[in-house]
Amino acid sequence: MQELAVIFNPEKITEVKLKRSLIKAGLKKPVFFPTDAATHGKGTTARAIAAGHRKFAVAGGDGTLREVAEAILESGQPCELGILPIGTGNVLARNLKLPINSLDAASRRVAKSSRYPVDIGFARVLKHDGTITEYYFTGIAGLGLDAKIMQQTTPERKRRVGWFAYVEGGFLSLPLKFEKFDVTVDDQEPRTLKSYSFLVGNAGWLPGQISMMPDASLDDGRLDIAAIGPRGLWNWVDLLSRITWQNKIVRPLVLGRKLLDLTQNLKTIENLHGARIRVRPHNPVSMQLDGDPIGEVLEVDFYVLPKALILRV
Repeated sequence: MQELAVIFNPEKITEVKLKRSLIKAGLKKPVFFPTDAATHGKGTTARAIAAGHRKFAVAGGDGTLREVAEAILESGQPCELGILPIGTGNVLARNLKLPINSLDAASRRVAKSSRYPVDIGFARVLKHDGTITEYYFTGIAGLGLDAKIMQQTTPERKRRVGWFAYVEGGFLSLPLKFEKFDVTVDDQEPRTLKSYSFLVGNAGWLPGQISMMPDASLDDGRLDIAAIGPRGLWNWVDLLSRITWQNKIVRPLVLGRKLLDLTQNLKTIENLHGARIRVRPHNPVSMQLDGDPIGEVLEVDFYVLPKALILRV
């Protein structure tokens, strides 16, 4: 089918509003599929694919986007996906420089978009209860403090104050606790890293113009890592300056990159990258995928799937 199939979260937006915006952008006959509470978009997308749809747009947040992408990848069909970002974090959309605060602008991008194959993250997770579960993710996975913040951030808070809800979630996650992770990157020797949060992904920029992984790319065939563990006050000052204005203003310059690399303090933040990353926390830790908590885990194998998802941007 050539009609655009729009998977949307009815808790965030109405079909009427979406239809009005997409038709205004020049899309004649979009077909709408609301997500359901049980599968959050995955089941809905699978049914749309089974009905013959191959051109999709998703209207929702990072979690809905992940579920839709997972259904597309598991189907094996040549589907294309546009994004109408109406969530809280909108991490992938921010890294694609899509319009965040204007539905009409986002609809125009979907209507006039071109194909862009992007890498996808894959995680094989050994959970605390001994079960092994496999997931796809489009932006960032996190273990430790990062996941605890997601657990503390309720949908009600996100609707009320947007991404500032994550700041409140951070305060609710205090006191801070270091975790130790045994980390193997590709075929390198394992290392033990001590950090509050351990991030893996291919989307480096977060809300608030914050970048924990400044060299992350959506199509470079690798996943990036940020092990975040400032020890003292100066380390916290160093971290905050690096992940904000230094990564945005200084790092893009040739001399600026050299300066930041030369002055990198591993007791503040350490960045690594690879196609396969195995993580074994010394104790069970919380984990999140694209902002969705999945519980406590004992081990995670991360893989990159190069250019596995075709976006329309």
